[in-house]
Amino acid sequence: MSDQLDRDAAGALVVGFSGTSAPDELRRAVADGLGAVILFTRNVADAEQVAALTAQLRSERPDLIVAIDHEGGEFSHLAPANPWPLASPRLLGDLDDVDLTRAAARDAAATLAALGIDLMLAPSVDVNSNPANPIISTRSFGRTADVVSRHGVAFVEGVHDAGIAACPKHFPGHGDVSVDSHTDLPRVDRSVAEVGAVELAPFRATIAAGADVVMSAHIIFSAYDDQPATLSHRVLTGLLREELGFTGVITTDALEMQAITKNRSIEDAAVASIGAGADLAMIAVGTADPQALTARVVEAVRNGTLPAERVADAAARVRALATSLGRRSRLPGLGGAPIREVAARVVAGQTFPAYGAAPYVIDLTQGLHPAWNPYFSGLPEIFTRVAPGAEGVVLRGEHHLTDTGEPQDDAIAKAAKAAQGRPLVIAVQDAGRTPWMRAALEHLIQGHPDNVFVLCTGIPEDQALVPEGVPSATTSGRNVIVLEAIARQLTREP
Repeated sequence: MSDQLDRDAAGALVVGFSGTSAPDELRRAVADGLGAVILFTRNVADAEQVAALTAQLRSERPDLIVAIDHEGGEFSHLAPANPWPLASPRLLGDLDDVDLTRAAARDAAATLAALGIDLMLAPSVDVNSNPANPIISTRSFGRTADVVSRHGVAFVEGVHDAGIAACPKHFPGHGDVSVDSHTDLPRVDRSVAEVGAVELAPFRATIAAGADVVMSAHIIFSAYDDQPATLSHRVLTGLLREELGFTGVITTDALEMQAITKNRSIEDAAVASIGAGADLAMIAVGTADPQALTARVVEAVRNGTLPAERVADAAARVRALATSLGRRSRLPGLGGAPIREVAARVVAGQTFPAYGAAPYVIDLTQGLHPAWNPYFSGLPEIFTRVAPGAEGVVLRGEHHLTDTGEPQDDAIAKAAKAAQGRPLVIAVQDAGRTPWMRAALEHLIQGHPDNVFVLCTGIPEDQALVPEGVPSATTSGRNVIVLEAIARQLTREP
């Protein structure tokens, strides 16, 4: 009983770690039955290293599941190892070609498969019904349940074509919040009927399409429970399992997020989430101790807090998924053709002035965030690569303006001065939810009346903020291939 309980407890955990090779304690945990490992940017140097890392882990136990967040746009942890980054979900939804979405997902998933990664923690099927949402942004395919459902299904199908597992998230839906669950606990006060019509529709569709895993959200849905969905038996078991009929693996989002750990320890959250119905409790921090976490789950079983059969059921579902992954056929990748097609359509669908001269680029962007890891440092890097004479600066949230629109510090003023006499490209990212960015955009446009172009790199709703008569375009996300194509358009000869 004890040996099996230990293996089952380990099998209900997915953990992160630090470094580009597997630490000895992680390798021992894998050998002892650890359910899954999740990779982050901190674990990725290049493609050869990632392939060697996953092989090293599986030398301890072949049926280990290796997962990574890989949603598209800037939402990936694979940047150093992937030459063909996936377009953002919002851009795919805006183009609204489900065949292209399916091909894009297949190409991205085939890259993961070649590196030994077999669980793609995507797609995000949150309906971004609140543009002020601080965390979903271009991770969502769109603002309606119909668009998100159709493209979520196509994405799952593409991932399956590549032979790996897909994970729709964040259940029941993260699209209508104004609080980031990395920093606090969001709450959705909508009726059961409203949630069913909007948030749940894409999950129903992707579950019907064969979703392997569903990730929970750290959000209170008051119509169902007063606990976060991740810790709610009513949501995970009653709603997801029994009402929606999902029979695959339920994983939590990272339990160290403040929405969860403001009121409890990670260890207690792991026990509570498994008790609520999760099959994988995720602890993504690089300092996770899988042996200690396993011991905490075992202790909860022995003191009667957690039923042994619930732990056994969780581990069995994870093992069944791992077994099925070893039997799947795989189609090859498409060599970056989908993202080249996306870039061509973005350029063909919008109008860009031809400056000829290398512009000055002011990139007004959101601060760095745990959920995304860009493939580049900012828009000036992209333009310099395409037009060597280009220059620019990246300004993040610390560069505020006063209520009268004047720079509070000199960063924006210096940037405006450096741009004088040159074409100016101003990039914004989710300016609609960012007051300092809106003020900076207005200030910069007023001070540069000629040869100015605004590139909206976040949600396309930002384009409504651009004054009439000022040329602009939208990329619905920050994909390096798309941005390079636009940079070539703007720097071409008239």
